[in-house]
Amino acid sequence: MKRFLLLSIALLLSACSSLKGPTQPPEEELRGSLDNSWQFSGRAGIRQGNSADSASIDWSQQDDAFEIRLSGPLGQGGALISGNDSRVEMRVAGEDELYRGSSPEEVMYQALGWYLPVSQARYWVQGRPAPGYDYTVLPTQPGFEQLGWRVEIQRLTPVTPSLTLPGKLEFSYNDLSVKLVIRTWQP
Repeated sequence: MKRFLLLSIALLLSACSSLKGPTQPPEEELRGSLDNSWQFSGRAGIRQGNSADSASIDWSQQDDAFEIRLSGPLGQGGALISGNDSRVEMRVAGEDELYRGSSPEEVMYQALGWYLPVSQARYWVQGRPAPGYDYTVLPTQPGFEQLGWRVEIQRLTPVTPSLTLPGKLEFSYNDLSVKLVIRTWQP
């Protein structure tokens, strides 16, 4: 469970990214865009090889400040990640150590000894490529590839009459797959 929570954190811990440039959605069905204050609640499932886990996720973004809560099945385990564009902290349930750094990648490296391109996930959860990096639109379904990751938009959800965002996504890289089911978006 700890490995899953830390990996989920790594993939979703991009709220402190200082990249704020607008990007164009890869699919016309996405409508509108979020400003720098939003939140969502949902479920995350991760599969690597033959192992799989899941967790609830609540992500709140207020300008540069963010808070991400992850909890395991039936509320067991979990982690809290919070910070802004210059400071990130992560506390894992059941551990005394508080991980601190200036970026989500630094915190992940402290916790796991390696990291993923987590700052881009802030845009990926919205179904948009991260600005400043090349991407390729998927030819057969909504989504894109960026930095070696495949981001598939599996379901869209109307949030307001002028805003439609992903309700279900899958990020995949080699044998690692992360599925997000977003129950509620609050712009």
